[in-house]
Amino acid sequence: MSSNTQITVTPRPKIISALFKLTRFLFGFAAMLLLCGFIAFVLHVSRAAPPDIIAKADGIVVLTGKGGGRLSAGGDLLKQKYAERLFVSGVNPATTSTQVQELLGLSDEQYQCCVDLDFKAENTIGNGIETANWARALGYENIILVTSAYHMPRAKLELSGAMSELNIIAYPVKSDKDVNAPWWGGQPLWNRYFREYGKLLVSYAREPGSRPSPKNDKAQDE
Repeated sequence: MSSNTQITVTPRPKIISALFKLTRFLFGFAAMLLLCGFIAFVLHVSRAAPPDIIAKADGIVVLTGKGGGRLSAGGDLLKQKYAERLFVSGVNPATTSTQVQELLGLSDEQYQCCVDLDFKAENTIGNGIETANWARALGYENIILVTSAYHMPRAKLELSGAMSELNIIAYPVKSDKDVNAPWWGGQPLWNRYFREYGKLLVSYAREPGSRPSPKNDKAQDE
């Protein structure tokens, strides 16, 4: 071997500096994607509204949770005969059937013939699983899904994951606006958006519609 042969060795500090710059760029890029995704999420849910023309479906599904108006909206859809049955998923075990009927605003006859209650679901994942079980048992393929506007993206994701062949007509319900809140909505509203966006990302990251282990089940709670 020639004595003039030289081997160039890159100094370790330069390698570390390059890796640091690459890591910083990747973190910055990821943060930008998350921010853009959050902005798109807020714009989407703030503009969400029920369709002007609602196609008739097999059933109506109302998901309980934060945000008023869900049950009354579902009850109105049933009274207008947009579907033959109504399924209320995630009813608190402490809530009586009479209380649910009052919130739906249905007569005794219509409530007793056409309403099914689910007391098992404790979160959105459970909503999806119990809704899929209900729809399959009745042979339903088309449903009108009623839930809060901010909750609709994750609700649709979980229901579609639990029953991919189910056609979902979204009926988002706006939460009542706090008259004392500032023009920008106030901290409680934005905290709700941040939490829901985080839960939506988690739903995308795992297999939608699948029930996690018991120790993580509550973490997905709405």
